[in-house]
Amino acid sequence: MKKILTAIAASALLAGAATAAPTTVIIDSFNGPDVGPIVDPLGGGATTVVDATRTVAFELLAGPADGNGSALTIGSATFPTGLLEISNGSSRDAKATLSWALASGVIPANAINVGFFMRVELSDGNPTSLDFTLNGNPLAGASFAIAPNTSDAPLSFGINAATLASLAAGGTLGLIINGATGWDLTLDSFGFVFDVPPDVVPEPGTLALVGLALAGAAALRRRQA
Repeated sequence: MKKILTAIAASALLAGAATAAPTTVIIDSFNGPDVGPIVDPLGGGATTVVDATRTVAFELLAGPADGNGSALTIGSATFPTGLLEISNGSSRDAKATLSWALASGVIPANAINVGFFMRVELSDGNPTSLDFTLNGNPLAGASFAIAPNTSDAPLSFGINAATLASLAAGGTLGLIINGATGWDLTLDSFGFVFDVPPDVVPEPGTLALVGLALAGAAALRRRQA
């Protein structure tokens, strides 16, 4: 009987524990400052824009640099406003590299199930690749892909323990976006998603159930004495 009452008490405590709450931290909503449109970078080099929010580099990799095929736009010039829009003509491939100053502690030390987060407004029929860097160095295990024809979808990409440890101290976080020739991609936001385990605080009803179980155990001991 004592074992049964003890098990009831333990079960009641578990029932009172809350589940982890998902949290999203947005690093860039792409609402501004405005960038571009950057159109067909010339001469094989990257066109770079630096502002208080991010650094953006856009580089034509394949196709003629004739000013009429690849473009990158952020902010109020997009439709609707507040997006990162990248488009490539059918014969063109351009690479976009974005970077942000990542402060330490953005991801709490007790966070679990951590991942990169982005909301994809539209991805065309081409696969799109994502590669992350920290302070200019590739993050191991941080290469992902957005499936063709993804639209109006929040996506998360899980981060392993080694990557999480690297990000904990902060630094310059980079995102390299590329895809098959002709790829197009529109993002609405970028950041992190994670769960934070809550404090285990039993509800009043749970505490009452535990009290009854413990009282029963005490009564049983008195009868056995």
